[in-house]
Amino acid sequence: MRNKYVINIHTNIKNKSLVKQRHQQIFEAAIKLFSKKGYHSTTLREISKESGITLGNLYDYLNTKEDILYIIQEKATKAVIETISKEKLENLDPVEQLKRLINSELDAMNRYQDLILIIYQESHAMGKKTLHSLLMNERKHVEQYEKVIRDGIKKGYFKVTNIRMMANMIKMLIDGWVIKRWDLKGKVTLEEMREGILDVIFNGILFGRVGG
Repeated sequence: MRNKYVINIHTNIKNKSLVKQRHQQIFEAAIKLFSKKGYHSTTLREISKESGITLGNLYDYLNTKEDILYIIQEKATKAVIETISKEKLENLDPVEQLKRLINSELDAMNRYQDLILIIYQESHAMGKKTLHSLLMNERKHVEQYEKVIRDGIKKGYFKVTNIRMMANMIKMLIDGWVIKRWDLKGKVTLEEMREGILDVIFNGILFGRVGG
């Protein structure tokens, strides 16, 4: 089934294998440069030089610099979703399913944090189609958490709550490992973050109940 959120980047090259190879070269060069200089300060000429593709040939594989943002968000989204999808959840109870999803996504966020940070930082520079693609893929992503939470409520493992709200709260906690890395780096380990997220979600942070 065709993914309606995938944007086809126009190319003048018919060889799909070559296009994939060149997009990977452009992607690797852009990540290196964007991480150092930022999206707006990096020129296509610099990306051309870093990638080893002449500027003239670069336009055979994309139209604008924004196309590169789409390539980055597509690769990052695919990498995280593929990591999560590898988890075998069918025979687990909802509590264990949710723990597996959280652990798997946190590991993926840690592995691809440079890509994900660029997406968050430069989302304002995306055109409507690229941003819509990003948001719709994110929605599908959060739905994986919603499904587990809904099942957990139905089976009596989780208390009744706003499922969409809870799924997004969990996702925000995980995203914090990347978004707040400027403050967490060197102060919090990945394992501490993992334990903290799981503890907040399943146990809360208070010893007793909140008074009325």
